[in-house]
Amino acid sequence: MPVIANIVINDGATTPVAHTFTPIGKDSNNVHWFEQILPLPATAVAAKRIGYKQTRGVLDKNGSLTSSTKVSYTLHVPTPQTLGTNDMGFPPPPTLAYREMFRAEFELAERSTKQERKDTRALGMNLLASAMAVSNVDDLQPSF
Repeated sequence: MPVIANIVINDGATTPVAHTFTPIGKDSNNVHWFEQILPLPATAVAAKRIGYKQTRGVLDKNGSLTSSTKVSYTLHVPTPQTLGTNDMGFPPPPTLAYREMFRAEFELAERSTKQERKDTRALGMNLLASAMAVSNVDDLQPSF
């Protein structure tokens, strides 16, 4: 079982910048990471964040699996805006202008092999790197 630790991923800039996401907690369903920006920690409204949730298949009273395992990741990339001006040296708190979001969910059969799960993950990653997906997302170009 992997330990919850910092996640470092690069952005899509011409010269990629590494973003470090720090785990901030775990509740009954999720683990959350926030990007902490120096010199000040990011506020909740301005912080990029990652969420993770995993649910396992369960056995019914007959010993049969009632569902598959689901693994979900979300990535929130907010763009804050500051409305108003500094009053007496105190800037107003930022508000949310808009948010970009990425969601990926794997539905994995309990009977699948490790290699099948690995192939599913790799195919999903490669789909997102395909020219069509890049054009769909980066350029907002629909496929036809």
